[in-house]
Amino acid sequence: MSSKTILAGLLALILSCMPALAGGDGGGSRDSGTSAGGGQRSGLSSKATRTVVTTLTRGFDRCGTLPQVYKFDCFRHTYKLAAQQLSGNQAYAEAHKALVLVEDTLTAAVKQNLDPAQKPKRKGLNLYRAVKPAAVPQIKRQAETAMKQAETILLRSPASKQEHYTRIAQAVNSNKVLLRSALLPGAMIRLAWSLLKTAVPA
Repeated sequence: MSSKTILAGLLALILSCMPALAGGDGGGSRDSGTSAGGGQRSGLSSKATRTVVTTLTRGFDRCGTLPQVYKFDCFRHTYKLAAQQLSGNQAYAEAHKALVLVEDTLTAAVKQNLDPAQKPKRKGLNLYRAVKPAAVPQIKRQAETAMKQAETILLRSPASKQEHYTRIAQAVNSNKVLLRSALLPGAMIRLAWSLLKTAVPA
């Protein structure tokens, strides 16, 4: 059992005990396309995989510092950026599909539940929109379902892609576990973030 699986299980245990608190190159594909980073390259590569994994993990880290109602638009932006990094590289076609699935789910959920009473909040160079507080549980469920579906797509990829796709699936799983912890007290959220960040390979 990998350290990632152990840590994810540990966090799940923490959550269940608190009910009162509410990559070297590999698998060389010859498909043409654009790699992460925008260069005219094709095929699977450690650099492209690492870029996407870093975007997903650091993106959720950054989103975690926002008030809860703004997190989902930030999560949406994170998956949009990660998907863009794989766009055009056919070796990552299934991974791109998986990330777009999560992005589209969050885009629709945020759009349908925008809170006009709250002004957008800036984080770095981006502005994030707030959703209605009452909609948070529903959006979390929708996002978690999309992430599970994305994991399934990634883990069912051809054997030649598994080394790279498994790493992306691990990052999505980390996001999913952190999403479940969103209602925990601040100290527990920071602990979860720290544990899962260190579990994803650089």
